[in-house]
Amino acid sequence: MSTSEYIKAEALRFEILNARHDLSKFDCSEDDEMGLNEFIHDEALQFQKENLGTTYLFFHNDTVVGFATLAMSQIEIKQTKIKLPFETDIRDYPALMIGRLATDNKYRGRHVGLNISLWCVSKAKQLSNQVGCRLIIILTNDKKFSFYENCGFEMVPKYEKKTKKWLYLPIP
Repeated sequence: MSTSEYIKAEALRFEILNARHDLSKFDCSEDDEMGLNEFIHDEALQFQKENLGTTYLFFHNDTVVGFATLAMSQIEIKQTKIKLPFETDIRDYPALMIGRLATDNKYRGRHVGLNISLWCVSKAKQLSNQVGCRLIIILTNDKKFSFYENCGFEMVPKYEKKTKKWLYLPIP
């Protein structure tokens, strides 16, 4: 695939999901072992109403090409390689969790997922300055692991041999 087919980050815009968005043409069902297609069509709005996560839709021109659902979370300090430069009794690092991230089947391989992932990192950095947030975390499976590893995420060691894997990324 030539780089001219890649979609640049600046060509994407985002909106927070609402009931007026038409997602009838959005399909991320290919290799969808995590239930992302069902989530965006049947559950995302309810998650938002219950403050369980906020879903951001990403558009290229007027077409929804992907989404990410973000929520606050935490991860035990001992599960990461990160050490604070001072002594503390804190057990958990505050983290932004990417609860879901998906790209429409027709836009895979065009850097949409990468750009959404980088946007999530930027959002986490913004939040870290407002509410305190040290890491970004995500739960994924074996098939998607290498994508997130290429985005800079590290695996929580105790999940190495498991099918579902928790990964983390320090906020730059």
